[in-house]
Amino acid sequence: MLPADPVLSDLRDAWHRALAGRLLGLYLHGSLVAGDFAANRSDLDLLAVLAGDPDEKLIDVLAGLHADLDRRHPQWAGRIEVEYVSLDAVRAVGGRDHLIARISPGELLHLLPTTTHRVVTWAAVRDYGRTLLGPPADELLPAVEPGLVRSALLDHVRDWPAWVTQMTTPGAQSYAVLTLCRAYQRLRNGRQLSKRQAADQTATACPRWAGLVVWARDWWYDSGQDSDPGRFDEIRAFVHEVSAAILTRERDTRG
Repeated sequence: MLPADPVLSDLRDAWHRALAGRLLGLYLHGSLVAGDFAANRSDLDLLAVLAGDPDEKLIDVLAGLHADLDRRHPQWAGRIEVEYVSLDAVRAVGGRDHLIARISPGELLHLLPTTTHRVVTWAAVRDYGRTLLGPPADELLPAVEPGLVRSALLDHVRDWPAWVTQMTTPGAQSYAVLTLCRAYQRLRNGRQLSKRQAADQTATACPRWAGLVVWARDWWYDSGQDSDPGRFDEIRAFVHEVSAAILTRERDTRG
């Protein structure tokens, strides 16, 4: 049994009871599916597909479910990330007339408009998601055009130089490096890799930044602490340089 199985089983059963008639499918994705899951570090990433867009009434229900789950499984409190999206919103591939709900580490449960940024997750779930409830993901979720996924990834890459200014702790800085490594590798090879896999391949492909990438990988997987020294200036330089290189390569390829 995987260490996350008890909390996932509990979540599945509680959500099935509370959201009867509204929950069409519940899918696990992220490192527990992709590989290199770190029991003391990694989050649990889930996508819940609903019959209709979430609203404030549903937020109240979901908040209670998450609070109860945290009480029953305190070791997972703050480490469960769930995106709630209607099937219509997925079919609209990011149309802003839909709302989704999200809860993630450091982020309270809230509503937000859908954007094309979300299709990266939806496509990954359709291709690799593990079904907890409902039909297989590739039967419920529509296929996402690869060009749209690539465009959404490039939007993420463009945004990282602004996002990195908020990364003040070693944990956030490690996450920034590893997430950009994953985007870099997926844009190069078309495959979704784990953080460790992406870091290892990027360290080889970008020897100038190998030391920093290895630091981020080891901090993440070897239980680094946010009291450790950070490397903000290096991380910011890495993000700016690698983001620019990815976008330049994309322009040249299309050129």
